[in-house]
Order: sequence, then structure tokens, then C-alpha cells
Amino acid sequence: MNWKLTAWVVAVTTYSVCCHATGDAVGITVNDMTPKDRQIETDCGKINQFALAGNKAYRQQNWSSAVDEYTAQAAWSEFCRLPRQSIAMAYNNIALALMGGNEPLKARAWLALAPDNSKSVANLARLQPALAGLHAASVASPGGDYWRYAGFGVWSAVSVRPQGERWEITFNGYYMPAMGIYYGPNMGNFSAVVPIAAGQAVYRQNRQDAGSSCQVDLSFSPDRVHLATVEGDCGFGMNVQARGDFMRVSIH
Repeated sequence: MNWKLTAWVVAVTTYSVCCHATGDAVGITVNDMTPKDRQIETDCGKINQFALAGNKAYRQQNWSSAVDEYTAQAAWSEFCRLPRQSIAMAYNNIALALMGGNEPLKARAWLALAPDNSKSVANLARLQPALAGLHAASVASPGGDYWRYAGFGVWSAVSVRPQGERWEITFNGYYMPAMGIYYGPNMGNFSAVVPIAAGQAVYRQNRQDAGSSCQVDLSFSPDRVHLATVEGDCGFGMNVQARGDFMRVSIH
């Protein structure tokens, strides 16, 4: 998925507050601007273009393109340090496009990034019937995808897929450095087929096989999975951690 992050590629109900552009991007003021400073100022000036392109795709019901454009709007709004209100507007734009594309769980994840924003509150309320309709399936199986926000439009993810009586659990974790929008994130991952019993799973990595050892405990509930690294660091990139709550964004 091309999210228009300059130097790298990451892989109908009427809803409130549809499709707004941001205000002007924050300019960079220095006496002697370096080429990188000028590049940043130019890129921060494009935020409104992403919002307008997202609006166009939204009106055409091209939901995936709208999500891509609005994600670029959100990522650059964060990087360029726009006001919270502008960043929350971008999150809501993404959520609205996901609602249009019938992906309410992903929409909920984006709205959760600005839970106190009035637009987020209104749109989350409108999502409740769709979320309630998915509750039984969420309870029945842990299979699906789970996200935790890493910043600049990027989510760390856990995927869970059935493998006979066991489950293939794949973790793809990211940490976004200050200039990560240009140079990409620090990364770490693991994948293993393990049992899930009473909502609990354990991933163990052997130093002899993988060069580093670790243990990650996973605790599943219908709408999230909690990861806790109880031993080692799994050999991930700097600041990448398999820990914290990951919100469910799909059911399989």
C-alpha cells in the first residue's frame, strides 16, 4: 500500500464530519536552510493536497484510495506537528473511508487515536451497530488481525490464522524514529504455530536457532490481544517491542 511517505512504501449511512482538509502546514523557519530543511518544508506544504485527493476518492467511493490519501494526510500532519485538531481530523477522515468500505474494526482503531475529539466521539457512536454485529464472531475465535499504532501512519500488527488445532501467530513490529517518515521504521518480527488455550498463547525463541532468545506471552480477549515480553528482546530493531495492547481490526 503506497501511503505517499516520500522515501519508502509500507506495504451507506451518513456519517458526521465527512472529509475535511487541514489548514496550512506549519512552515520551517531557519536562517540558512539546508537541502533537507527545504525538502521538509516542501513536503509539509503538501498535506492539504493529500486531504483534497482523499476527498475526491471518497466522493467517488474509491475507499482504498481515500484511505491511502488520508493516511498520508495523517502521517505528514504528525510529522509536521500540526495542531491536535488537524491530526484528529485526518484520523477521522481515514475512519470515514474505512466505514464506507465496510471495515468498522479498522475505523474504530483510527478513532481510538483521538478518543476525546468530538468528531471521533460522534463517529464512534455511529459505528456501534456495526461493531455490535461483529461481537459474536469476535468471541467465537481469536483469528484475525490486531493493530498497535507506531506513528506516522504505520501500525505494528499481530495476525492470527488457524493451522489445524493450532494457530499461526505472526508479529510485525515497528518503531518510527523522528525521521522515520523519510528513512523508514525500525522493525522486528516473529512467526510461529502455537496453541491458544483459554485465551493464552506463548511464543518462545531459541538463541541457538535465531541468534537471540525471548518469550512473549499473548492474552486474547474478543476485541484485543495483550503482548508481554517476559524474557529477552527477540533480536528486534532498536526500540521495537512486542508488548502492549493491540486492537482487533479484522476477524478470520
